[in-house]
Amino acid sequence: MSAAVNAISPSLSRQSARRRLLAASLGVGLLAWHGIGLSNPTPVPAPTPVPAKRRFALVIGNARYALPANALANPVNDARLVADTLRKRNLDVALLTDLTTAQMEAAVDEFATRATGADLALVYFAGHAVAVDDVNYLFGVELPVPLAEVRIRTAQQGSLSLKRVSQALRRAQVRARLLVLDACRTNLTRGAPSAGLVHTVPAGVELIAFSTQPVATAEDGFGNEGPRYSPYAFYFAQGLADLPASAPVETFFKQLTGDVQVATAYRQIPHYASSLVGTITFTSLADGQTPAVPGANPATAGTPGRGPSPTLGRDLIKARISAWEYEIERGAQYLDEPRLASLQARAQAGDVVAMTTLGLIAENGEHVTQDYKAAARWYQRAADQGFAPAQTYLGELAGMGRGVPKNYNVAERLFRDAAEAGHRRAALNLLDLRVRMGEPLDPREWADVLQDALRNPPGLPQSGMPPIQGLPDMPWMRALGVRPPGQP
Repeated sequence: MSAAVNAISPSLSRQSARRRLLAASLGVGLLAWHGIGLSNPTPVPAPTPVPAKRRFALVIGNARYALPANALANPVNDARLVADTLRKRNLDVALLTDLTTAQMEAAVDEFATRATGADLALVYFAGHAVAVDDVNYLFGVELPVPLAEVRIRTAQQGSLSLKRVSQALRRAQVRARLLVLDACRTNLTRGAPSAGLVHTVPAGVELIAFSTQPVATAEDGFGNEGPRYSPYAFYFAQGLADLPASAPVETFFKQLTGDVQVATAYRQIPHYASSLVGTITFTSLADGQTPAVPGANPATAGTPGRGPSPTLGRDLIKARISAWEYEIERGAQYLDEPRLASLQARAQAGDVVAMTTLGLIAENGEHVTQDYKAAARWYQRAADQGFAPAQTYLGELAGMGRGVPKNYNVAERLFRDAAEAGHRRAALNLLDLRVRMGEPLDPREWADVLQDALRNPPGLPQSGMPPIQGLPDMPWMRALGVRPPGQP
């Protein structure tokens, strides 16, 4: 919250009165700015923090939606993880899972009654939500239609609005309110481009946190080999567990943003909006400037306080990149107008997977006019954020001279960066490019890369996913007699 101070020059006869007024209301700093001197000013002491004795949390995780198409993998796991971590911070926690809309409304009312007059109240929701006319609606598990078919009336009449939650806590005169939504899930933005959560201006003394940027997606997990939580819940709990008691909650959410965006290759960038006044704390971080770095070793990170994730190893990063590549290939192949509009909205919001998918759509030319230059521009935008699949696709264009000047050195740099990030397809492309450039290759390097690719074919579907087409026919494939799916 900010205030504007309009200074009006007074007459000399009123100068002393003006000085007394400014000294009383605005302090020494503003007087100095106006050139008005005070002798021996006394520093104003910082306010003494008051312990937040009554702290409550309501944690809801909805995963088992009535329609199989709406089911989610991890919200219940997320809710349990967050609830356990909050309890360790001595918050009074109510944990509820797989609620209908009516049950959520009753839970919010009961929670507000219990938290009346509290110093701090936190509501955490993991599940499906949608935004209509700048209002966020949270869905109970009875949602009767697929998310892509949700209409305004369904959202307004069959869900819990975030405004209702905020109003209930305001009526309960809670001193500081934190609303956390890990609800902008992948399925949510596959339909109309308006799908997804929108930022809400928080009422006084309130913070609203979103697990991803507007009109973008949020990961529902790390994949089969990773933690059974969403990245947002995983880092929320990890950061909360490490938090000293003295840091502002805004510091915590800034660190959370850094952790999640790095772990998701900047595909998912959490946001928050705050109208908190003063210094509100519930936990804190050892170092608010050092986001986690996937795959590194906390013991050797060399940075005090926050370190890399202890769970995200290199194999997991490779698996996630393969899953993202699968989504890119599939998204470029199966396209209609609503999906295209959604991809464009997600790309504008900073979603690197959407950017890369739009690049592949332009490169393939199956649904739009083929445009290699447009493809290169989309790939470049995502590659600039360090997204390995985009670096690989851009390197392939550079190696062929499509949309960008043909330049093996540029292609080699892009492939190398992507391969070092864990992209198997880039590692294969790098070997292929070195052959074309006449460089000698280490047979052990060939063997390692090929064995890794055979164990986990790049861009091929993960377990339970339908097969797709679109893998490149590279010289190393022809030499081994390998053909991508769907090619003769």
